[in-house]
Amino acid sequence: MCNGVIITRPPPGLAPTMAAVAGLGWQPIAAPMLHVEPLSLAPDAPRPDAIVMTSGQAIASINRPEWHDVPCYVVGHATGARTRAAGFTHVFTAAGTADDLGALLRAALPARGLLLLAVGRGYGRDMAQALRAEGFRVIRRCVYAVSSARHLPPQAAQALVAGQVAAILFYSTRTARAFLASLSAPQAAMLGQVVAVAMSDGVAAALATGPAWRAMRVAPRPDQPAMLACLGDARKP
Repeated sequence: MCNGVIITRPPPGLAPTMAAVAGLGWQPIAAPMLHVEPLSLAPDAPRPDAIVMTSGQAIASINRPEWHDVPCYVVGHATGARTRAAGFTHVFTAAGTADDLGALLRAALPARGLLLLAVGRGYGRDMAQALRAEGFRVIRRCVYAVSSARHLPPQAAQALVAGQVAAILFYSTRTARAFLASLSAPQAAMLGQVVAVAMSDGVAAALATGPAWRAMRVAPRPDQPAMLACLGDARKP
C-alpha cells in the first residue's frame, strides 16, 4: 500500500504537520520548498498600537518582551497559538485570509491607531494600502525573506519516482509554484498517480498550471485539520 505524504511547507510549521500526518497512519516526507531567512527589525522601531502578521514567520523578529502587551492580529489559529507561546498576551485570530484579517482590524480598532505590519520581503503592499485607505497609520516592515528551493530533497525525489507517494500537501501558492518549478521530467510524470491537497482555490489554481494530478482536493477551510481531512482515501495499492 502506498502511503507516503510529501509536506511542502517550511519550518516551523513543518514539524507539527509531519507529526500530525504520522499520527493518522501516513508516512510523512519532508520537502520544504521555501527557505525562510529572518530579518532584523530596527532597534528604534516605534511601539505600535497593534501588530499585524499574516504569517507566523514574522514572530521571531518582532518578539520583544516590552511589546508582549501589544495586541497582535494574525491569520490562522496555528499562528495565533505560536504568537501566544512567544509571550504575547493579547492575540486575536482571523479565520484564514488577509481579507479576514483586514475585516477583524476594522471591527476591533475604531481608533485607527498605529499598526506594525510585519511581513515577508515583497509581501503586504496591497494590505498596507488598503489599511491606510481605511484611516490606519501603517508601518510596513519586512522581517523575513523567502527564497524557493531549486530541487526536491533526495528522500522526497526518490519516493516520488518510486511511486511511493500517495499525496502532497500545499499550503501556499508560492510553495506550489516552487514545487512545480523544481520537478525533473521523471518526477513530473509521476504526478498522475498522486493526489494534490491544496489549502485554497488559489493554491489549486497554481497547481493546475503544471502536469495532471490523479486528483485535486481543496480544503473547505484554510487550516490544517481541513487539509488533513482531505487526505481521505488517497492511498493506492
